[in-house]
Amino acid sequence: MQTGCVLGVNTVTTLVENKKAQLVVIAHDVDPIELVVFLPALCRKMGVPYCIIKGKARLGRLVHRKTCTTVAFTQVNSEDKGALAKLVEAIRTNYNDRYDEIRRHWGGNVLGPKSVARIAKLEKAKAKELATKLG
Repeated sequence: MQTGCVLGVNTVTTLVENKKAQLVVIAHDVDPIELVVFLPALCRKMGVPYCIIKGKARLGRLVHRKTCTTVAFTQVNSEDKGALAKLVEAIRTNYNDRYDEIRRHWGGNVLGPKSVARIAKLEKAKAKELATKLG
């Protein structure tokens, strides 16, 4: 049984499938992306909290390597269990539980200038119509 911080896609996948991972951290800039694209769905299916962080170099710094694609936390020291539980709770509420909401706003909800102008024009027309109704 592996303890602590486990790295690598294959070992992390095995731990998630066996429900031994307490938290999975995935880098966003993995190339090719097909290496890790299935992990969020697998983590959701198995009920393992996961997060996607910016940069595999940051993740590599955690495990004393140049780069790292995925890390799973399996067991932590008893004095760190509270901190891990707090981190897992924050990740669950802000990321995992809001998956459907995040997925719907995939592009960041940024509109182009034409769309912004069209919406502003419609709002202005609605306001004018409401003003004429009220007198």
